[in-house]
Amino acid sequence: MSNLAATESRSSDATDLSKGADAKLEYQPGLPGIIEDSDLQGDDVDEAAAALRGQSLDYTEQEESRVVSKIDWRMMPIMAITCGLQFVDKSAVSNAATFGLQSDLHLHGQNYSWAVSVFYFSYLGATWPSTYLLQRFHPGKVIGIACVLWGVCILAMLGVTNFGGLIACRFLLGVFEAPLSPGFMMITTRWYTQKEQPFRFGLWTLLNGWLPIPALVMFYGLGHAGGPLQPWRHIFLVLGLVTVLMGVIVFFFIADSPANAPFLNDRERAIAVERIARCQTGIKNTQWKREQFIEALADPRVWLVVATLFLSQSGGAVTTNFIGIIIKGFGYNQLRSLLLQTPAFAIQGFICLIITGLVSFTKTFRNLKQPLLSIAACCVIAGTGVVYSTTPTAQNRQLLLGMMYMIALNNCSFTTIMSVIGVNFAGATKKSTVSAMTFVAYCVSNIVVPQAFRGTEAPTYHSGILTVMCFQIALVICYWASWALMTLENKRRDKLQARHPHPDGEKGVDSAMQKEDVLQGLKDLTDRENMTFRYSP
Repeated sequence: MSNLAATESRSSDATDLSKGADAKLEYQPGLPGIIEDSDLQGDDVDEAAAALRGQSLDYTEQEESRVVSKIDWRMMPIMAITCGLQFVDKSAVSNAATFGLQSDLHLHGQNYSWAVSVFYFSYLGATWPSTYLLQRFHPGKVIGIACVLWGVCILAMLGVTNFGGLIACRFLLGVFEAPLSPGFMMITTRWYTQKEQPFRFGLWTLLNGWLPIPALVMFYGLGHAGGPLQPWRHIFLVLGLVTVLMGVIVFFFIADSPANAPFLNDRERAIAVERIARCQTGIKNTQWKREQFIEALADPRVWLVVATLFLSQSGGAVTTNFIGIIIKGFGYNQLRSLLLQTPAFAIQGFICLIITGLVSFTKTFRNLKQPLLSIAACCVIAGTGVVYSTTPTAQNRQLLLGMMYMIALNNCSFTTIMSVIGVNFAGATKKSTVSAMTFVAYCVSNIVVPQAFRGTEAPTYHSGILTVMCFQIALVICYWASWALMTLENKRRDKLQARHPHPDGEKGVDSAMQKEDVLQGLKDLTDRENMTFRYSP
C-alpha cells in the first residue's frame, strides 16, 4: 500500500486528524490542501467531488485501511455470492442436460446448442440499455431488480415442456442477467484504486468457480429426489428461489458510490473519494459525452482488449455449457459426470486468486496481467489439442479428464480481463462505452462458439474443440499486442512529463500538488486526455 501517512509538521490552523475515523473537519477556506467550493464548480466535475468539500487531503495509513476494510466487508460478500449465483443459474441448463432435459423436452439436432446461444443473443441486445441504466441510475438498484427478474425466469423453467418454452426462458434470462457484470465492474472501479482492483475483481468472481461445487453436490442429491417433478426441474426450483432472495439483498445493501455510502461517515467518504481521485479514473458522472464515445471507438487499445475478451470466451463455452456432456462421453454415468465437474471449478477459483493476487500485491507482476494470462491460454491450447486428437477409451479417460481441467484454466481470463478494462480506461462515457463493447464481444463469442459444437458430433464435439484451440492461439497474440501497446504509451508519457503521479495513487510532495492531482482526477477526463494517467497492462 502506498505511504499515505500525514506529515508530522502541520499548520496550527489545520484541524487535528488524529481523533479517529469519526472525526469531522471544520471547513476553513484557504488552508493548503483543503477542498473549497470554488474547486468543485464546473459541468465536468465528478459527482463524487462534493464529498471532499472542506476536507483535508491528509490522512493516515490506518485511516485508509479502516475505510477499505469497511468497504470490503460490505460489498465483496454480496457481489461474490450474486456473481457466483449468476454463473450457476446460466449454466444450470448444462447440469439439467445430464439429467435428461434433452429427452424430456424432445430436443434434437442443434436444439440444445441454440438454447445455449439464445441466452447471449438477448444478453447482446440488452448490453447497451443496461450500460446506460447503470451510468444514469444507482447500479445496486438496477442489478437488484434485474436479479429478482432473472430468478423469476429460472422458476419459469418448472413449466417448460418443449423447445419453444426453453428458448423463451433462456432469452429472458439473458436480458435480465446483462446488467450484472458491467455493473459490478463499474462498482469496483468506483470504490478501489488501480492497484486494488485486480484482487477485488478476483474476489467477486471467485464464486464463479467455487459456488458451482456445492451446487453440483446439491444437484447430485436432487438427482435422487422423488416426487412428481423430473430431477432437473428441482434444480431450477431451488435456484430460482435463492436468486430472488439475493436480488432483494443486492437492492437494499449495495451502495451507489463512496460519496453517498450510508455505512461510512463524512470523513470516511472523503477518504474513499480521494483515494480514487488520485488514480485519475473518476468515480461517477452521469453526463453522456459524444467525444468520449467517439474516442472509445477510435482507440486501438480498446479494440485489442475487446478482442481478448471475445477470443477468451471460447474456452468458457466448453466449461459452461458442454463439460457435462463431454465428460459423460468419456464413459461415466450421469451422476458421476456431474461430480467430476467440481475439480474444474475448484481449479478455476484457485488460479483466479493466484493471478489477481500476484498483479495486486507484487510490483513485479502488476503490469504483467496479460502476459500471465497468455500462459493460461497456452495450457488451454495444450488441453484442447489432446482432447481433439484422442479417442476416449476406458484406459485414457483419466488423461482426458485431466485435459478438461486444463481447459478450465481459461475461466480465470474473464476476471483479469475485467480488471484490465477497469483500470486502463478513464472518463465516465468512455468507460461505459468500453464496457458495452466488451460485453457485446462476450455475447458474440458465446453465440458463435457453441454453434461449432454440432449435435451430430456429441459427445466428442471435434469441430467445437478445434475452434476453441484456434481461438486460444489468436488470443495469445492479442494479449502480447495489447500489453506492448500500453507499455510503450506509458514510456512515451514518462518522457514527455517530468512529474507524473503514480497510477496507484501515491501522494505528491506537498499539499498544493496533492490538491491539484485530486482535482485533476475528478474532471472526467479520458485516459488519452489526462497525461498523468498511466496504463496497467
